[in-house]
Amino acid sequence: MQIIAEIFYLQVYISVIGALFTAATLFASRVLRLTVPLWFALCGLAVYVLPFLAPDVQPVSPEGQLWADGFYLAAGVWGAGCLIFLLLGCVRLALAGRALQRSPLCGNERLAEVCRRTAMELGLRRMPVLREGRTKQPVCIAGIFHLTVLVNASIMEQLDDRELTVVFCHELTHIQRRHVLLERIFDAACALNWFNPFVWIARREFSLYCEMDCDVRAIKNLPGGITRMDYARAVIRLLELAAVGGFRSGQEMGALSFLLTKRRILRITAGPSLLRERLAAAVLTALILLTIGFSWWFSRQHFYPYPAYGTGLEYGLECGLEYGLEEGRP
Repeated sequence: MQIIAEIFYLQVYISVIGALFTAATLFASRVLRLTVPLWFALCGLAVYVLPFLAPDVQPVSPEGQLWADGFYLAAGVWGAGCLIFLLLGCVRLALAGRALQRSPLCGNERLAEVCRRTAMELGLRRMPVLREGRTKQPVCIAGIFHLTVLVNASIMEQLDDRELTVVFCHELTHIQRRHVLLERIFDAACALNWFNPFVWIARREFSLYCEMDCDVRAIKNLPGGITRMDYARAVIRLLELAAVGGFRSGQEMGALSFLLTKRRILRITAGPSLLRERLAAAVLTALILLTIGFSWWFSRQHFYPYPAYGTGLEYGLECGLEYGLEEGRP
């Protein structure tokens, strides 16, 4: 039980540092309007999983503690919550996999041909399977290792070949960049930090950062003759068709709100700015270093051996001497 308690205490500490990092990231992206690249978003994932501690510290003191029984109980509740969330995630993936296998292969030759041609132009080693289904999004990527492009043919048929090329280029870039696998890893991190509301906010933001990363990469990989303005028009067109059809454009080609959609379109049409990218990279790198430094310092203050031991007197003995002086005893 001691090992479980130490893991729990360490995870609580990691979760606190992760919450501070998420709050700082939200300030940088929403207030300072910095474009958060994928490498920084992955650092946000690492903060919720990896401990950044000073050397020679222990999460739980080896000395006897009066609060040990209650602490062990809290560790048991945390462990049970982790198992529940992991189990729910596995069941959700299993059900989605079964539903995906029941979905028929796409019978629309035009959609299949555009998807095949785009995958070849992107240089994908493995051609993804194209299936039809009544999904919440007009098009999405399903699966983890054997990825499938799932389309709502009734909506996708209304796009012309240029728009279809943009849409498939976007979705296949998700496969190329392994965004789906990274999101599943973040889901596991959410299960470990299920008690922290900031990790769920960070998970939602991570999906948005994957979208923006996909926009940047997809625009670079667009076939000749298709511009970033064509890309933006295709995104807006797909949003319109999804709204008319009663579907919600989710994290693949949609956005989380109107304001985020507007910001996303503006970034697509504005093009890259080398100065702004370097400035954002400098600020975000400084934020990562500050987080690691603060975590290292705070672990020295919070974990055993406590700062009081650095004076040469143990905490209990020091308190006893002070108590004796107050009572007038030698």
